Amino acid sequence: MSDKPFHLGTFAGPEKTFIGLVIDDKVGDLTQAASQAGVALPHHAHVADVLADWERNFDLLAKVSAHAVRQGLQDFTPLTATRPLPPLGRPGKMIYAAANYSDHVAGMRKTFTPPVAGNTNKPLPPLRPYAFGKLNEPTGAFDDIILPEGLQRIDWEAELMVVIGTPGYRIGQADAAQHIAGYMSTNDVSCRDLTWRDDRPTIRSDWLAGKSYDSFAPIGPYFTPKAFVPDHANLSIKLWVNGEIKQDGNSKDMTFGIEEQIEYASRMMTLRPGDMLATGTPAGTGQERGEFLRAGDIVETEVQFCGRQRNRVVANHAHPLLRASQGSEATHAA
Repeated sequence: MSDKPFHLGTFAGPEKTFIGLVIDDKVGDLTQAASQAGVALPHHAHVADVLADWERNFDLLAKVSAHAVRQGLQDFTPLTATRPLPPLGRPGKMIYAAANYSDHVAGMRKTFTPPVAGNTNKPLPPLRPYAFGKLNEPTGAFDDIILPEGLQRIDWEAELMVVIGTPGYRIGQADAAQHIAGYMSTNDVSCRDLTWRDDRPTIRSDWLAGKSYDSFAPIGPYFTPKAFVPDHANLSIKLWVNGEIKQDGNSKDMTFGIEEQIEYASRMMTLRPGDMLATGTPAGTGQERGEFLRAGDIVETEVQFCGRQRNRVVANHAHPLLRASQGSEATHAA
């Protein structure tokens, strides 16, 4: 078996969309690679389906990868010749940790105090993880970030994302690692204009409006099995805007670690293969800096061992459904 790390993803090539096996910045069609290796890997429509029997499938994938390496990665192409799509193909639940890095929380409190009567601006010690669900669909690592019309404070948040492999309910911290299949890079793009409801000062936050716009969840470019991540509690997390580094953190600085987050979420709901937990963002977000995304910006996000994203920021009229609608109207008018 080869010791060389491999990754999985979903890719759009010149002729088809396929599940890709990624080795050394090259990608090969997983089905074809398995056939050439003589490995009876079951057919899967999505990477998420591979996770459903992850322990067995990982061993098969390792054999496919080792064969591909021995053959010199024949029939593999450069990653740059494909377009990475959301890696898992069929999204599961997306659970996001909020306020999980103390340096980020400190920076946010200086610039973004919620409008609550009598607020003393004194932080309380956290008792348990703070999380929310993100309800939009994930987008690819090189897809555009679309600015919502009329809103000005669109922000970035680089995060390590954990992917569940083995299902579980009421998972204890000591058992959490057994339920992890691997990790991905993500950017929790956020709309700060709408995070706090001025018309509902006692209710405070509005996570749906603040987090769930289309294109606000770029993920990838690929999924990295946990076997190739030495320590998820010590990973570099970085983000650049137009080539200037804005976030430079490490997962060791989480307030609540990954095991605690899995325990917390699984007390409420069954975690299933393909479910994703984004684990919070370190300091350096736009809100802390007084800087926000504008059309034409380039945002790059990278988590160690999990690949680098590169997203262009575009105006709202670039939304594909709006373009399609405008094209239809033009054709009808003609």
